Amino acid sequence: MNSFPQSPLRAIVRAVIFVAIVLVLVVPAFLLWCMTIERPRARIAQCFYFLLGRVTGLQITLYGAPAKDRPLMLVANHSSYLDILVLGSLMPLSFTPKKEIRKWPVIGFLCVLADSVFIERRAADMQRVQSEMAARLAHGKVLALFPEGTTGDGFHVMPFKSGFLSLAETHDLPVQPISIAYKSVGGIPLSAATRDQVAWIGEATLVGHLCRLFQFPNVQIGVTFHEVQRIANYEDRKALAKYCEKTIREGLNQALEAAGVTG
Repeated sequence: MNSFPQSPLRAIVRAVIFVAIVLVLVVPAFLLWCMTIERPRARIAQCFYFLLGRVTGLQITLYGAPAKDRPLMLVANHSSYLDILVLGSLMPLSFTPKKEIRKWPVIGFLCVLADSVFIERRAADMQRVQSEMAARLAHGKVLALFPEGTTGDGFHVMPFKSGFLSLAETHDLPVQPISIAYKSVGGIPLSAATRDQVAWIGEATLVGHLCRLFQFPNVQIGVTFHEVQRIANYEDRKALAKYCEKTIREGLNQALEAAGVTG
């Protein structure tokens, strides 16, 4: 398999800094979470995401801009746990990760700190999920969704599940599609042979995947914010979901093509 330049020494240094950031910020973050002081908690969560992303070597280029609307629903393609660091570093927001992520080291804590809604993907749990999501939005928050429902390979966008957009339908929320494109590592474009070194697919463990990322010089990522949409302009949420899926896929393809990425 083709690979990228790797440095074990770089990985050790980054791991030490990564742990140091967590140790320094975890106490004030936990206290703010316990006291539910909303704005400082959201800001320190964003700071966490930003610093850990920088240590991991993530270099983000923005195209377009986040909407000013509040509340706001963001929908994006999903290929890695890195998506959480990428989006979380750009603005205070809440995610909707699967329930098991709550137990993950660091990432799980960050999701809790960001007041995320943990989803157990079964019909019996949907009423609780919808209620918690509505509560976040009622407080004027930004809620980030990954309507594919799972992680992909970073080169393709899987069909969106329209149920993720049900709140947009019932509450007439502004919805902003986002394309997240992992383009290159150390200036070398990704390919079909190397995409799993950034996208979290297959049987790779979280810690093993992260330790490998620490060895790379950097990871270049393009984040495209598309125009905000309203459910009122569509027949129903299924039509809105199809539009978002198509727009995000086109944005992803354009970004990868411009970066010379081949899949």
